[in-house]
Amino acid sequence: MVTTTTSPPRDWREARRLRAWELKQQGWPQRTIAAALGVTPGAVSQWLKRASAGGVEALRNRIRPGPTPRLTPEQRVRIPELLARGAERLHPRG
Repeated sequence: MVTTTTSPPRDWREARRLRAWELKQQGWPQRTIAAALGVTPGAVSQWLKRASAGGVEALRNRIRPGPTPRLTPEQRVRIPELLARGAERLHPRG
């Protein structure tokens, strides 16, 4: 396997994308790469487009930030205290 980056792949999906790029650099057609890696030609096309636009590092896994937290840092600090108090009774039963 030809080394395309300085650090090893983080998981098998990333390794597969990097391998697709290596095979393309060796002159393999996209359909042949797709068949060899067990993916659709469309997936290979998207990977190669990303690598062409952003370099090989664009094929690396990205950490997705997720949604913006709704609680402030101060509110998050209070969570253990509130949980330790236990549930409050909102409606007394008669």
